[in-house]
Amino acid sequence: LIAGLQELPNVEYAEPDLILQHTLTPNDTYFTTQWHYFAPVPGNYGINAPAAWDITTGSADIVIAVIDTGITNHVEFASRTVPGYDFIGDVLVANDGDGRDSSPSDPGDWITEAESESGYFEGCDATISSWHGTHTAGTIGAASNNGTGVTGINWNSKIQMARVLGKCGGYTSDIIDAMRWSAGLSVSGVPDNATPAKVISISLGGSGACGTGLQTAINAINAAGTTIVVGVDK
Repeated sequence: LIAGLQELPNVEYAEPDLILQHTLTPNDTYFTTQWHYFAPVPGNYGINAPAAWDITTGSADIVIAVIDTGITNHVEFASRTVPGYDFIGDVLVANDGDGRDSSPSDPGDWITEAESESGYFEGCDATISSWHGTHTAGTIGAASNNGTGVTGINWNSKIQMARVLGKCGGYTSDIIDAMRWSAGLSVSGVPDNATPAKVISISLGGSGACGTGLQTAINAINAAGTTIVVGVDK
């Protein structure tokens, strides 16, 4: 029909009268301040989440593991988590009174000036608690489109916390065990993970290439069908 209309001498142009719709926009209070969710523009390299949400807001069948400082009891995570684990073996680093246990709760990772100057944490930077695991988990999967708080990238998938970072950081051996457990692989002395993750988020790092132990774990996790996502700071 359009081709026929365009052939008429008194028709300048012809085109379909399409129906356009807005992209999916959540109603969370602070969504508009989450600049990193919007389409890229000069100086803002966002991920264009609203366009992606038109395609999917995530699957409730997927578990996303967060290897980090643990998680706080925040309203944004109500009904969004599955059981996690605390893999910090050093009691002083753990800062929760014991070593490894079934609670990935984050008690804080602060370092005082006195601790930085002498004692077990001498040389560690003095800092307030980062609550980094809560921040990362919130970005991944805070309760969304519920009229309050912030928006998570994934609105439906479950979050599983594996705590590996405490005061002054965390040991590679703990991180390796947490990664393997999150993917459903066996870890000595730790109960099997009943809800293995299909995605593992790791927002931590150090210097140099991966050691043999870490690379071996990554290879095994990939072979098991789990994807590892890392944050890179260059």
